[in-house]
Amino acid sequence: MTQERVLLTGASGFIAKHVALQLLDAGYRVRGTVRTAEKGEKLRRTLAENGADVSQLEIVSADLMRDDGWDEAAAGCDLVCHMASPLPLRQPRDRQALVPAAKGGAVRVVEAAARAGARRLVMTSSVAAMSYGHGKEHSGTIGEADWSNVEASDISPYAISKTEAEAAAWKAAKVGGLDMVSINPVLVVGPLLDDEAGASMQLVRLMMRGRMPAVPDIASGFVDVRDVAAAHVAALTAEGAVGRRFLLSAGTLSLLEFGKAIGEAVPDYGDKMPRFVLPNFVVRLAALVSSDARSVVGELGRGKTLVCDPAKAMLGFAPRGPKDAIAAAARSLRDKGAVH
Repeated sequence: MTQERVLLTGASGFIAKHVALQLLDAGYRVRGTVRTAEKGEKLRRTLAENGADVSQLEIVSADLMRDDGWDEAAAGCDLVCHMASPLPLRQPRDRQALVPAAKGGAVRVVEAAARAGARRLVMTSSVAAMSYGHGKEHSGTIGEADWSNVEASDISPYAISKTEAEAAAWKAAKVGGLDMVSINPVLVVGPLLDDEAGASMQLVRLMMRGRMPAVPDIASGFVDVRDVAAAHVAALTAEGAVGRRFLLSAGTLSLLEFGKAIGEAVPDYGDKMPRFVLPNFVVRLAALVSSDARSVVGELGRGKTLVCDPAKAMLGFAPRGPKDAIAAAARSLRDKGAVH
């Protein structure tokens, strides 16, 4: 059993809780950062309730916007999973609103990890750092060499923050001589470990609440949180992974197909699922006043081919199908009482 210690930033997040569970199950010692003591206490309870040996879990406080605490958090850690990043329920109007925490926080963590002598850092990035802001001119095939265009008028504040944060982390890792890997998943869904539905599960939740009777003509990749967590754990030690950006997707569905998959998984909610697709001009009109609508305009009617072969070859990424992941998410929200 390994006695290596992993620093896990943003440990109370939806994906991070699954990473913490898998790390503890694999025998790692985990030092998780949270912003408040209350979040730390709930994290410990959640992991214990899901069978983890929480005697190997240490919880410390640290904030992405502050320098204080990061050197202490990284001290004695062999490996780092940097997962903390702002993910709002709604897109802010200010394009740069999320950048200070995402980018500044990433640099703080990378630099602290380098000073602590950590062997490798795995960063949770996103497909949002790869595929946005290119319009119809892009080939439609997205892989690890692709970066989102943060200067585009139709790119979302979230995509800007993820792109700038990842780019800054790579630069800081190079300066600090730290081996780095990035994990770039599509929309992450799947089972909750407690009753806290994070922002990445909001699309499932909104549909189950009947808040989306119609959807725009866009498609998205989906992937199960358990498979994303497993990729993070594998990336900590996988040979050949250093310097790579791993795109993770189990498959692509339109939003109408997404709703249908929810309805099939939880039939009692079937009548709340979207029934038709909004005309593109309606979405473009809404984008004049809505930052959420503005964030999807560039994706209207656009198909993408997501290249996940490197993750399959190097990280053993063998994901559940997207409908299985969506079904697990919907049933979990229902069973945990987290729909309303």
